[in-house]
Amino acid sequence: MNRPLPPDLWDVLRPRFSPARQQRFLDVVAKRTAHIRLVLQDVHLPHNISACLRSAEAFGVLHCDVVRVKPTRFKPSGAARGVESWLQMHSFTTIAECAASLKAQGYQIVAAIPRQEAVPLEQVAIDKPLAVLFGNEHAGVDPQWHEYIDGYFTIPMCGMVESLNISVSAAISLFSLTQRMQALLPPDTYLLSPSQQQDTLNAWTSRQVPRWELEYTHAIS
Repeated sequence: MNRPLPPDLWDVLRPRFSPARQQRFLDVVAKRTAHIRLVLQDVHLPHNISACLRSAEAFGVLHCDVVRVKPTRFKPSGAARGVESWLQMHSFTTIAECAASLKAQGYQIVAAIPRQEAVPLEQVAIDKPLAVLFGNEHAGVDPQWHEYIDGYFTIPMCGMVESLNISVSAAISLFSLTQRMQALLPPDTYLLSPSQQQDTLNAWTSRQVPRWELEYTHAIS
């Protein structure tokens, strides 16, 4: 288990970064959200993993959950190098464990699956925290999820193709949902609280300063 970070890590070590870099941290964390999170189950291809993570980060999503039911390694491609440093990654080996964690935190789980009860993406309810689930490129979302899923949605299309690549689906879904949330939800519902922002800044600092423990100890001594 990782040790808790000092609650003032960012405040103590922020002079380590240039003024422009400090401001960049502050601007980005002010737009981060925990109201929506990305859940990836057994996504296999590195470029798909990377694209999904990059989309999550680009649209302000803080938390990403990775479920590996199959014994394969979760390995983003080089295109995602550094992206995970700005995300809070959570790993699970069973669907039940991941679902229980999400439910305990108050998340509604929604999945892009074309079922009879599925609604168009733009009709997905956003008033409660959402965990947006995507499954394996070939097998899709594992059937074990169905007892935990709260809703299904589809991405409306008007072409001859009937499906999209998972990374494209994730990008469209996250963009649409975060845009609606920003427009319709109160900021204190959608955005991170001040304490959550501080925790995030602390985490980012620890990942950007390789010897942060030594530097922190020296700075406060």
